[in-house]
Amino acid sequence: MFKLIYRQLAYEPFRTLLTGGAIASALAVILLLEGFQSGLLIQLKNVALNRGADLIVAQAGVSNFVASRSLLPQVSRQQIEAVDGVVVAHPITMVPVIYEKHGYRKSPIFFVVYDIGGGPSKIKAGRAAKEARDIVIDESLAVLYDLNVGDPFIVADFKFHISGIAEQASALFTAFAFINYDDMIDFFFDSDLVGDISNLPLLSFLLIELQPGADRNAVAAAIEAVEPDADVFTPEQLARNDMAMGRTLFGPVMGVLIGAGYIIALLVVGMIMFAAVHARLRNFGVMKALGFPSRSLIKEMVLESLVMVLLAFPVALLLAQGGAWFIETRVPLYLVPVMETIPLLRTFIAALVLGVIGAYLPYRLIAKLDPAIVFRS
Repeated sequence: MFKLIYRQLAYEPFRTLLTGGAIASALAVILLLEGFQSGLLIQLKNVALNRGADLIVAQAGVSNFVASRSLLPQVSRQQIEAVDGVVVAHPITMVPVIYEKHGYRKSPIFFVVYDIGGGPSKIKAGRAAKEARDIVIDESLAVLYDLNVGDPFIVADFKFHISGIAEQASALFTAFAFINYDDMIDFFFDSDLVGDISNLPLLSFLLIELQPGADRNAVAAAIEAVEPDADVFTPEQLARNDMAMGRTLFGPVMGVLIGAGYIIALLVVGMIMFAAVHARLRNFGVMKALGFPSRSLIKEMVLESLVMVLLAFPVALLLAQGGAWFIETRVPLYLVPVMETIPLLRTFIAALVLGVIGAYLPYRLIAKLDPAIVFRS
C-alpha cells in the first residue's frame, strides 16, 4: 500500500508539491495563531516573574499585577520591612500614559516606576535609568518610532532621555517604560498631563526580598497581619492570575480564530482528496473490477492523506517560524513562539485528525463508483 502511495505521489511531483504547499500553508496559519496566543500568555506571566521578588504585596482585593489598579498606603513599606524575615521591600508604581510623536501616532504605555528592584529584566542596548530624567523603553517603541539610546522621549511635554532599550518588556499589547521615583514626581508636577496629584498612584506594589531560608508562607501571613489593607502573593501566583485573566479576555476571540484555521485546513485537505479521487476514477474502477472493496480504497486515501500531512508539517513549521520572525522583527510588541511544546503537539495531532477526516469526505464518491467506468471512453 505504501509503495503504491509513493509511486502515486512521485508520478506527479508538481501536483504533490502544490498539494503539500497548500496543506503546509493552512497548518502554518494555525501554528502562528497558536503561537500568538502562547506569546500573549507568556508576556503576561513574565511581568510578575521578571520583577525579581520573593513575594509581592498588592492592595487588598487586587489579585493581578497587570491591568489592575493597586494603591498601597505609603507607610506600608516601613511596617512591612519591620517584619521578621524581610530584608527589604522595593516600591513599584504602575502609571498608564499615552506617548505621542509628531502629533499623528499615539501609543498606550505603562510607566513602571521603581527604586532599586523591579526594573527591566533584560536590557539589549544602553543601560538602566540612573541619571535624572533617564528612561528605559521597550524595544517595540524603539522600532515603531525609530528611537535609539540617547534620543529624547517626550511625554505630555515632559522630556526624558533614553538611557536603554529593554527586550520584551510589554504585555496586553502595551509597551513598558522604566523610570525612577524622582522623575515620576517631577513628571507629575511639570507635565501638562496631570491634574489633581492626590488621585495619582504613588505606591502600587511592594516587591519583598526575603532573608535566606525564610518561610514564604509564614512571612506572607505576618505581612498581612501588620498591613490589613494588603494581600501578599508569590510571583508565581500573580503570574497564574494574569494568565487566567488573559485567557478570559482573549481566549474566546483566539478560540474562534484558531477554530476557523482548523476549518480552513479541513476544507483544504477535503478539496485535495476530492480532486485526487476524481483524477483517479478509472484507476479505482479497475481496482473495484479486480475485487478491491471500497474500504480498501478509502484506506489508501487515508494513508495518502496522512503521508501528505506528515510531509507538510515540517514545511508548515518553517513557514510559521519565518512568519513569527517577521512579526517579532517588525513589531516587537508581539511575541509569537510557534515552538511551544503543548500547542505544537496539539496542532500536530489535530492535523493528523484533519487528514483522516478529509480523506473520508470523498468516501461516498468511491462507494458509488461503478467498475464499468473502466470501459467508457
